[in-house]
Amino acid sequence: MPFGCYHLCFDRLEDRNLFTTDEDYRLGMAGIALSTLKFGVDVFAFDLMPNHIHDVLRGTGEQCMQVFSFQKRRISEQMIKNGLPPLPEDYGCILKPILNDKDLKDQVLYTVRNPYEKDFCGPGGHKWGSGYLYFNQLADIIRGDKVSSLSQAKVRALIGSKEVLPPDWEIHPELGILPKCFVKVEEVMRLFESAKDFHTRLVKEYETAVVIARALDEEVVFSMNEIRDIANTELRNEYPGRLFKTLSREEKCRVAVSLNERLGFTPLQLSQALYLSELTISQAIRSKDYGIKPL
Repeated sequence: MPFGCYHLCFDRLEDRNLFTTDEDYRLGMAGIALSTLKFGVDVFAFDLMPNHIHDVLRGTGEQCMQVFSFQKRRISEQMIKNGLPPLPEDYGCILKPILNDKDLKDQVLYTVRNPYEKDFCGPGGHKWGSGYLYFNQLADIIRGDKVSSLSQAKVRALIGSKEVLPPDWEIHPELGILPKCFVKVEEVMRLFESAKDFHTRLVKEYETAVVIARALDEEVVFSMNEIRDIANTELRNEYPGRLFKTLSREEKCRVAVSLNERLGFTPLQLSQALYLSELTISQAIRSKDYGIKPL
């Protein structure tokens, strides 16, 4: 796998978490920072979730797998320190090539959206990730002590490594190595037209989120308000200029069948979003009369 951009997604642990305490998260974030020094990768986005990790990286496939092995070892060592079993030997990851700038934008948005979508925080508000760095003036206010002002013993204690850090990097007493030191924030922001473009896409790129989640063997769960928003957007796109009350049952059913096939919405969810009976939508999904017309 040649030099390029990749989405590295750690396998999800079903029975326990990778991270439990703030110290676990701090050392996990330090592991990503140290990877940029040890293996020469660039980081565009990352998020530490309780039972898995997302990294959007630039490097060779081999470098990305070195990042995975390094972080896996650090996490296992921390688990043992906490009196827990280490990660299983067959614990793995998914490494997906990112093909172009549009794909890079989508993968960054998915990574930043992940904790928000899982209801851990507001959009871009997860402190154990890079989401709060982009288009956020307040990110500059979060400061730490420069490495040059700290003793080597203090640095080692905070990052769990003897690696020599750049003297201008900053270490926060709670967060550890601040993401702004190693994340390519400016390169990410150049991908988007504006702050509004970034934040709108972050919460509205519904179908993209589903496509990426399926590729990573993950699940995206939409709230009822989001499903209604998606359904109304589809109706407006399919029948421009029409009011909802003027749409026929057949027109609504056609959109319902498409959303069922593309996004996996259930008849019950679609009935609540389109104000049709669940039975009507179920019959439409089973019927050959509703061929899928691309929306």
